[in-house]
Amino acid sequence: MAENMVELVNVVKKFQENSAAVDNINLTVKQGEFLTLLGPSGCGKTTTLRMIAGFEEPTDGRIMLDSMDVSAKQPYERDINTVFQNYALFPHMNIYENIAFGLRIKKVKASEIEDRVNEALRLVRLEGYGKRMPSQLSGGQKQRVAIARAIVNNPKVLLLDEPLGALDLKLRKEMQFELKHLQQKLGITFIYVTHDQEEALVMSDRIVVMNKGKIEQVGLPGEIYERPKTKFVADFIGETNIFSAEIEEVEEDMAVVKLENGDCIHVEDADISDSAFKTGDSVFVTIRPEKMKLAYEIREGKNKLRGRVKERIYVGSVNKTVITLDNGREVIVNEPSDSTFALKDSNDEVYITWDYEQGVVLTA
Repeated sequence: MAENMVELVNVVKKFQENSAAVDNINLTVKQGEFLTLLGPSGCGKTTTLRMIAGFEEPTDGRIMLDSMDVSAKQPYERDINTVFQNYALFPHMNIYENIAFGLRIKKVKASEIEDRVNEALRLVRLEGYGKRMPSQLSGGQKQRVAIARAIVNNPKVLLLDEPLGALDLKLRKEMQFELKHLQQKLGITFIYVTHDQEEALVMSDRIVVMNKGKIEQVGLPGEIYERPKTKFVADFIGETNIFSAEIEEVEEDMAVVKLENGDCIHVEDADISDSAFKTGDSVFVTIRPEKMKLAYEIREGKNKLRGRVKERIYVGSVNKTVITLDNGREVIVNEPSDSTFALKDSNDEVYITWDYEQGVVLTA
């Protein structure tokens, strides 16, 4: 078995002559990896998944499965199974027969079918549910059945197209952990599609962020969140403050950057020394709200911006404070709700502070 289970080589998909839904992407998915395609609606992630499954044929490029070119093969000729958001269970069959259906089509022996179906039910924690009908199950249980029906075939790759989208928030969070644990137990390559950033961060070994048919960044969840490579990734993943800026000075891994309001800040980043940034370049600087603090006095060695409190909102474990700078720009600061900082007045002038290494410079 190849180390790279799935490879996309210069893959293009055009539905209209001059418009590419997927625009010349290259991607490798490792054996046993949980990889997530993440992006907004219309970014090409579901089209990419459908091409891997064989439901769409690429306009150009190759799709490799375990080192074999499957670009022209039908879905049933690929050792791949897909789990959809709408479950797609057969309403006239009980749960056991729904899971066994694919095995019966393949003419697997009855004794083996029974063993494999019971094992699949055990893996998704539905032992004893075999005789129930789909109409007797909750949404979360139906999703488990859909997953069991997919894994019972022992596919090389399991594709999941927003499978938790129809579930309520609490159940969705529970299923995120269940799916991740199931994938680790099975060792099957999972390729997961979602537009939910938190879901991608929780579940994935690696994340592929897509935008307008192209790949913006591929990386570990921590890399995607902490070290975004583009303004789109910084803005799409979680919450952040993004400033338009200009490089004033660059020295090794430190840059002095002039923000849009005229203030100068320092950004310390090992990537700066390897980049092509130079004095006068237009850039963006992104700082996550939880990296910032509020203060009435400033210590040396920290960046600072001065502004006036617009509003403060209690959000459970976090106090979300909106600060308006002199130029009218609003900045969000998230501090733990048990933070020792206390506002003296609801309309106070305060400093926003953060460490040099907690900002990221992005090309404009």
